[in-house]
Amino acid sequence: MRVLVTFAVDAEFAPWRRMREFRRKTIANSPAVFYCGTWGDHTIDILLTGIGLSSCEESLVSYEALQRARPDCLISSGLAGALKDTLKVGDLVVPERVRTLKNDANECSDPTLRESATKQGAAPIETLITMTRLVSSAEEKSRLAFFGEAIDMESAVIMAHFRKSAIPAVTIRAISDAADEDLPIDFDRCLTPQGAIKPLSLVNAIVRRPSKLPNLVRFGRQSNGAARKLTAFLDQFIAALSVMREKVAIV
Repeated sequence: MRVLVTFAVDAEFAPWRRMREFRRKTIANSPAVFYCGTWGDHTIDILLTGIGLSSCEESLVSYEALQRARPDCLISSGLAGALKDTLKVGDLVVPERVRTLKNDANECSDPTLRESATKQGAAPIETLITMTRLVSSAEEKSRLAFFGEAIDMESAVIMAHFRKSAIPAVTIRAISDAADEDLPIDFDRCLTPQGAIKPLSLVNAIVRRPSKLPNLVRFGRQSNGAARKLTAFLDQFIAALSVMREKVAIV
C-alpha cells in the first residue's frame, strides 16, 4: 500500500525522519521536497509542500510528475492553530471537513479513516479552515472561531487536489498554538514559502521587540513537542491501515 503524507515544512516532519529511514528524492525545478520510506507492506511518500496555497499547489504537481504511481491513501498532516479554547497545545485533531474561508475548496475526510483516527485518540472536530496567510493574534482567532475549530494553510487545497482521483483522504493535525495565544513574531516576514528561517529578518524582529524572545523560545518548544506527538500518532495510524484496508476503498 502506498500512503502519501504531506507536511508544510521539514520541522513538522523531522521527528519522523529521525525515527524511520526515509530516502530523499529530487524534484527538478521545484521547491518541493520529497522523501520515500518503506516498512511492512507500506510505502510511505512524504511531500513537504511549503507554506500556503500557491507553494502547495506547485509541490503537488511536481510530486505527481515525479511519482507516477498514485497513492492509495492521502494524509494531510502538520501543525495547526486552535480557534476554540477546548483545544490545547499538543492535541491531535481530525476534522470532518476542511475548507477555505471563501469556501472555494471544501472537502470531507474519508469517514472510515476519520473514525480510526478518533479511536486512536485524535479529537474529532467539525471544521478546519485553510487560510491564505498566517493568523498571528488571539483577537483574529476569536473572530474566525465562528467558522471552525482550527486553522492551517494547506489542507483544503491538498484534499481538493486529490478529490478527482477518488483517493481516500483524511486531515490529521497537531495543535501548535492555543486560541488565546498570539504568535511571538510576524512569521510572514521571517519565513520563506518553504518554511526556512530568514536569519536577518528574524534578528531584526527580535531586535525590534526583544521582550518577545522568551515567547519565541516557548513557541518553538511547544511546536516541536506537538510535532513529536503527531509523529508517534501517524506511525501507529499507518501501521493500522492494513487492518482498515477492507473497510476503506483502498485498492
